[in-house]
Amino acid sequence: MSIGDRIKKRRQELGWTQSRLAEVLGVTPQHVSIVEQDKRAPSLSSLARLAEELGVTIDFLVTGKETSITDSIPAIKADKKLSLDSKNSLITLVGQLHKLNDLEK
Repeated sequence: MSIGDRIKKRRQELGWTQSRLAEVLGVTPQHVSIVEQDKRAPSLSSLARLAEELGVTIDFLVTGKETSITDSIPAIKADKKLSLDSKNSLITLVGQLHKLNDLEK
């Protein structure tokens, strides 16, 4: 599966049209279409913005690999939209999930 395929699949999972994604990104629907068809690769800054808006990592868009739950801690810490209390709660939750995962092994 290509970057364009993963972008299209995630967009559709969110129930967004190409026009909606284009609006969020500040580009034209034609640009979104071209990227989804792999006729043009997104720039690095566009890739970062796509990942943020689609709720996935850049790694997922590029490789298709999901990150482990511990990889989400830096993203939680860096999220400027979250309050400090929310960040701490999420980090605690991720830590607990990681411990549960270790116990199941």
